[in-house]
Amino acid sequence: MLLPYHLERLNRTRKHFWPNAKELTINDLLIDVPFLEGLQKARIVYGMNGIDERTFNPYIIREINTLKIVEDNQIDYTWKSTDRNTLQNLKDRAEGCDEIIIIKNGLVTDTSYTNLCFYDGQNWYTPQNPLLKGIMRQHLLDRGIIRERKIMATDIKSYQKIALINAMIKLGDITLLINNTMTP
Repeated sequence: MLLPYHLERLNRTRKHFWPNAKELTINDLLIDVPFLEGLQKARIVYGMNGIDERTFNPYIIREINTLKIVEDNQIDYTWKSTDRNTLQNLKDRAEGCDEIIIIKNGLVTDTSYTNLCFYDGQNWYTPQNPLLKGIMRQHLLDRGIIRERKIMATDIKSYQKIALINAMIKLGDITLLINNTMTP
């Protein structure tokens, strides 16, 4: 899904870490892709010389009913990485909730595995400073379906709904009422 967005992010990341690396193409991503039934998540590990590993696994959207706000003013997840220790450590603070909302310097960012969208009764907004600028988020921004906005932790209760999105989760797949889902 949204393969050109994945490719753009992959090449942007490679250029940042390995400025002289050759840009990869969609054909590079599609080599040796097996035909599998059902929704599959592709995990592509890449480095300076190109793609190092490809794995495919069935994808099932997790059920999320409760969210816990956690704060970390030092977190940096600008670049998608196989090292998710910091995110997992924050997720471990969920205290029985299904997922977390990460606050950095008073601002809403992301969950441990999705970007966020907030509905005010008329429009959907996404935090202007996410931890990771995800590809579904960018796709929805490009189409004008969501808009960026500075969202403070104190603003959350002013919204009606919250949606979790990522490359595998479309807007509307996981949508929760703010009042029924948040725990401090």
